[in-house]
Amino acid sequence: MHILVTRRLTLRPPIAFDAEDIALWLSNRAVARMLARVPFPYAQADAEEWIAGLADDPDAMVYTIHRQRLIGIVSIEGAGPEPELGYWLAEPWHGRGFVSEAARALIGHAFATRDIAAVRSSAFVDNPASQRVQQKLGFSVCGGGNAWSVPRNEMVAIVKTRLTRAAFEGNAHVRPAAHAA
Repeated sequence: MHILVTRRLTLRPPIAFDAEDIALWLSNRAVARMLARVPFPYAQADAEEWIAGLADDPDAMVYTIHRQRLIGIVSIEGAGPEPELGYWLAEPWHGRGFVSEAARALIGHAFATRDIAAVRSSAFVDNPASQRVQQKLGFSVCGGGNAWSVPRNEMVAIVKTRLTRAAFEGNAHVRPAAHAA
């Protein structure tokens, strides 16, 4: 199991034991409504099925975020030269920079271990916190559009962003602050 350690967090691939905490945090409407693909309400069986399904995607880099306990997920998924960053954080830990710290570590790991040119992401227009995370990491806005939100059961306006390897490596405040354990 590959583990990333930052100043305040430990990141590791999900295991079956994590399903209970994942279901607990994603059953919070405030968290789920900012995501595109998770069902709502979110049950432990959903988490168990998602964890089991990760083995089917060899390109996925999915990590749980831990600070004494599981508090969120950060991932880079998709094949090709520009996979997509995704993340969520349990509501009690919002606003403390944990997502930025976890995503910075994972992006650094992805650029160091994979032949990718950039990482893409997006955020709902009504999610300024997620947009700030991407901005802090050095992502640039590259478009907009709409995406279906399963928890909201509607189309939602999104901002699309992109972070090149050169921009990440050239930006001192976003360089990886993690090491592999």
